[in-house]
Amino acid sequence: MVGRINDQSRIDEKGRTRWQLNERIGDQLATLGDYLVIGGYEESHTTVYKRLSYTISRWPESLETLRHEGRLKQLPGVGPTIHGMLTELVDTGTCSKWEEWKTRVPESVLELRNIPGLGAKMVRGLYLEFGINSLLKLRAAVDEGWLTQIPGLGPKTVTSIRRHLEARDRGEVGAPDRRA
Repeated sequence: MVGRINDQSRIDEKGRTRWQLNERIGDQLATLGDYLVIGGYEESHTTVYKRLSYTISRWPESLETLRHEGRLKQLPGVGPTIHGMLTELVDTGTCSKWEEWKTRVPESVLELRNIPGLGAKMVRGLYLEFGINSLLKLRAAVDEGWLTQIPGLGPKTVTSIRRHLEARDRGEVGAPDRRA
């Protein structure tokens, strides 16, 4: 007999059951994929996280149920490594891959990917090539005016970044906590 399952569900606008844990872990996997890319991990090796994020967030059964019934491996694309990661995420809310990478790359770089116009690859360039690893350092780069010299960051993107930072200062925009 399986123990008590605590995961909460809701019905979305299309009448599908959505599980809070599935959505949280789906977000965590997507964030982990971006975090790895930003830190210099080969991007092609992170596509599994995005794909799995989508699958898990829409899976009709709770991952908690699947975990306690020993059925996580039934999810498409789940081999031994991902199975271990999912088990850790369900059981503890984090995983060893995340813990390992946060010793190499500051988690503050993830704040940058929430800014319109900055995806994981652009944030990787800002971090690895220019040492921009936080909103504070990004703001300094914007204020000093040299950000437009970076390939791929034209005046419109820099203006968008500046506006986003100003909106954050006013409390109009927040950064969601999407840690793995």
